[in-house]
Amino acid sequence: MMSELMTNKCYIGIDVACGRNKPLPICVGVREQGRFVPLPLLDLPFKPPRGRGNLATLVAAENEAYAAEVREYIEQVCQFYALQPAVIALDSPLQPRADTLDFRLAERALLDAGIRCYKTPSASEFSRIIEKGQPLVAAGGPATKVPHPMQLFMLAGFAIAKALRDVAEVIEVFPQATIRTLWPDAPHKSGEGQPLLQLARIAQLSGWPAEDDDREILTRISAGRLHDKVDAYSAAWVASLPESQCEVYGSVADEDAIWVPRVSV
Repeated sequence: MMSELMTNKCYIGIDVACGRNKPLPICVGVREQGRFVPLPLLDLPFKPPRGRGNLATLVAAENEAYAAEVREYIEQVCQFYALQPAVIALDSPLQPRADTLDFRLAERALLDAGIRCYKTPSASEFSRIIEKGQPLVAAGGPATKVPHPMQLFMLAGFAIAKALRDVAEVIEVFPQATIRTLWPDAPHKSGEGQPLLQLARIAQLSGWPAEDDDREILTRISAGRLHDKVDAYSAAWVASLPESQCEVYGSVADEDAIWVPRVSV
């Protein structure tokens, strides 16, 4: 396989998570004869980094160390396959909300389109969240009492984005927005069988999976549960699309943008 990929660029999707000891879902894929094909990363001798838990996101040094592990893993994968990363897509905001906005530009555009999302705090709001959580950090928990638990992954995401900016172009994606673009009345991914149905919609455009062998590889393309794997693949696929085949929620010029595929792609 390595010889076939020697000159290929690769595209990377990260379903950002920080659950304690949870392997981070990272998908790396290549464009191959009009298809976007993920590599079976779980077959490799090295494994993706594991999350350090919500409490750890309140400590800048922990986020930086986690981000360094993510970068090292990506570099190991690319070196193993002799690939050059071209675009990395994160399922996470790349930076806090501007203090002057009630919602990020991208999030306001999502809401206007009827797509729900978590609100990204501003830098000053995150400072207050971190300060509020410091007694828990000092006491070692319990993690169940951590403030704003559904937004803390963003702190890890900021660190990962910063660590990867000189590896490749980094963009923000939102798999829920991607699937709603392709399937406007899609049920939530938590429903029984939904991850595979969502993947089937994506496959109509990405060309993968198309055969039984492809579906067997699905279990090995990234860490995480099935919906994590599908989200990571979705992110990597969007990363692989040229700008002409994408639309943006928000503003690229303001560095506040979420990329989605054009339906006509």
